[in-house]
Amino acid sequence: MVKLLFLISMLIPSVARANPACAVCTVAMGAFLGISRALGISDNATGVWIGGLLLMTYYFTIKFVEYKKWTFKFYKLFWGLMTLCLVPVMYNFVQYKFDTFFGIDAFLISMISGAFAFWLSQFIYQKMKTANGGHAHFPFEKVVMAVVFLLVTSIIFNYLP
Repeated sequence: MVKLLFLISMLIPSVARANPACAVCTVAMGAFLGISRALGISDNATGVWIGGLLLMTYYFTIKFVEYKKWTFKFYKLFWGLMTLCLVPVMYNFVQYKFDTFFGIDAFLISMISGAFAFWLSQFIYQKMKTANGGHAHFPFEKVVMAVVFLLVTSIIFNYLP
């Protein structure tokens, strides 16, 4: 019966909605966070992926709120601040070794760098897509760019003292 309902639901036309980031990328980052400790990866490299995950959380929240038409004045600022409230939760969730980088918490710097790397990858992707007539150069280009930018940034942070 469930299979029949599923097949019938596949025949119902629906509208495809574009997301600013792919769910595959979100799952990849979440999986990376879970296994990074077992692989001996630096906490700072893990912080890069957490920063990217936080920015994607913000993007998905904005898209969801706009889809549901729950917008109000300064709703993007409000949800941005709510996303930033997750940073202390990340500090409690990930038990890390406290390091400083120029007197600032290295884990916080790595999270900020990860968010910036993810933002930069999406910004460059949009520019490349516009230059290519509004089409990606290859399937999942947006995901590949995000993962590559975060991977390079995490490698840099993995080898920082």
